[in-house]
Amino acid sequence: RARAIDFIRYHYHFIRVAAMLDLGLLMYGGLLVLALWRCIFFYRCCGMWLSFLNYTSLLYVMLTASLVYGTVEFYRHTSESLITSVNSDADVWNVTWLRGWVLGSPAAVCLTVILCWIQTEGHVFEIHKDNGTLKHDRAVQIIALPSVFAVMAMASMVPIYELVTGTISTEMMTIPFGIDIKNRFGNWEANVSNKSDEEAWSRNLTLLEAPLHFVGQQALVHVWANATGNNQMTTSWDEALQYATWRYETCFYVGDLFEAWALYQFGLLALELIRESFAKQEMSENEGERMAAKELLAAHGAVSSLAWLGTMAFVLVCVGQTGCALYPYLVGSMEAGTSAGSQAIMMGFQVAGFIASGTAIYNVLIVETAFHKHLSPSSPVLKFLSVKILVSLSFFQKGVLVALQQGNKILPDMVQKIVAWVPVLGDVLNMTEVQLHLFYPALILYECCFTAVLHFWAWSSSEIWYLEGDIEPDPERQPLLKDAQPGDESPAQQTGYSAV
Repeated sequence: RARAIDFIRYHYHFIRVAAMLDLGLLMYGGLLVLALWRCIFFYRCCGMWLSFLNYTSLLYVMLTASLVYGTVEFYRHTSESLITSVNSDADVWNVTWLRGWVLGSPAAVCLTVILCWIQTEGHVFEIHKDNGTLKHDRAVQIIALPSVFAVMAMASMVPIYELVTGTISTEMMTIPFGIDIKNRFGNWEANVSNKSDEEAWSRNLTLLEAPLHFVGQQALVHVWANATGNNQMTTSWDEALQYATWRYETCFYVGDLFEAWALYQFGLLALELIRESFAKQEMSENEGERMAAKELLAAHGAVSSLAWLGTMAFVLVCVGQTGCALYPYLVGSMEAGTSAGSQAIMMGFQVAGFIASGTAIYNVLIVETAFHKHLSPSSPVLKFLSVKILVSLSFFQKGVLVALQQGNKILPDMVQKIVAWVPVLGDVLNMTEVQLHLFYPALILYECCFTAVLHFWAWSSSEIWYLEGDIEPDPERQPLLKDAQPGDESPAQQTGYSAV
């Protein structure tokens, strides 16, 4: 019996506990802790530079750990067979090119995190030198957005893979951070200790060695039977799909939340640069420019408030949506997230998010076009382009895909057949919900990788505008003879005498 217990402990812990971690909830908690860490310590603690313990380094350590875990889980499930006999929607690879599209996406995530981390180190180095600290810090948070969103997008595909392979577990609702091995095996041993027949032990080992999958139209989700043969944890395909979709969307909601924060930082940075440009113009020798600058500075507050209207709406929608999505974890029940009332609330957030996302993009476009002259020293074209791409990742692109699919369904049959023959587009418009939940995250991953590459040109740490409007440099670090020209000798030097 001791040998059997050891076998079960090993197999149950090292094989199944990994599947019980929810990266969405872990990342959400980690981001909250890092936000608090940033407010308390920023980059220094008691005047001492935090080389490895500043919040940016901790963020990328957390992203790397999540990436490793998510990649392992991702490819582990790809090696399992699909349960196509249970439901035809599990046959996600009937679109021939989709498999390669999805399986190649984790490489894009790895490249995205590496590129963002390398570029972030350049800005952190400037912060260490106290050069434009606040501006570089805002740039760091914007640069981190592709990596955060990419990691969460890849994490969203794991529950979908678990669904189509029949390995999804609803136990994550009560123990999202893992399985309480001690309590579970304590109860298991108590149940078995009274049984002396070898048949009962054999049945225990057989059932514990591998979880049961979908049988007929019922999904037996990780039924860990004991010696009594009590198999009660069952759920239908529709219920399993609902649970997988909820976990899938929760990952995106966490990414949306960080995206809203990065957009907030970008807005602050843009408005600060515009204000600095007005202040610089106010010191012009031209009286007309000085008067215009004073009027612009007076109106800057009102313009900022209007510019924040769409941005703050986007932030508030993301905060409320993430909170509602994670609420079922607080009560430990999936019913809290799948009830009719909860689904109506989340649908409202989806609509509000689509509108707020579009409004935020519109505000960014207005600020770019209206104040392009004042932002020109910071090379705004690529910066605004990268932000518009990232803002569209959350609600806008997904809403467009869903709208195109719904529009395709109401077309005449003949037109639908013609559309179906269009390469790639026809396949996307006719994808099932499960296939779309694999295609869309992979699309996001490639876009995040492209944006990370774009950031190398858009957010270079060596640009001069980071230092403009900053505090005066330390005089002790300035050369004694700065920009000295021939003939600028002091009177003592001109007469041949010098003070000792």
